[in-house]
Amino acid sequence: MENAIFGFMGALIGSGLGFIGSLLSTFGKSKDTSKDVLTRTVTNERALWRKELREIAGEFVENALRIAANDSTGSIYALEKQRVQIRLRLNPNPEHALDASILVNIQNVLRCAKSLNSEKLAEALSDFERDVQALLTQEWDKSKNEAESGTLHSGTANCKH
Repeated sequence: MENAIFGFMGALIGSGLGFIGSLLSTFGKSKDTSKDVLTRTVTNERALWRKELREIAGEFVENALRIAANDSTGSIYALEKQRVQIRLRLNPNPEHALDASILVNIQNVLRCAKSLNSEKLAEALSDFERDVQALLTQEWDKSKNEAESGTLHSGTANCKH
């Protein structure tokens, strides 16, 4: 009888420990899965942000050139809308040097396009394109590093989007 009790207790303790081990394993995997999903979501959102910024920046440049060339398909209203769309994708914090420079550049492009000064416009567009390209490269590198490490970078001077 004693052996039966010890056998029963052993089985009960063994199954209890197995159950606890399963729970710990499940919660550990769940945390890793949640982190993986968050990293993928942020990485995908950043990819979408980069794509949209590239498209809007290209449209902004094209429209500014059309306006400066007195092309009837250029529209100052569309240029203003594109300017706002770019602004809304940037961090207004002055600590973000590339964002701040792009914000200055879009104002310069707008002013040169309105004044029909092609020479100054070409310079302003060159500055704008250089800074947008640098920002896109910076964000690509950040996303690539996060995808490789599985760790999101937050609270840094470069964190923005």
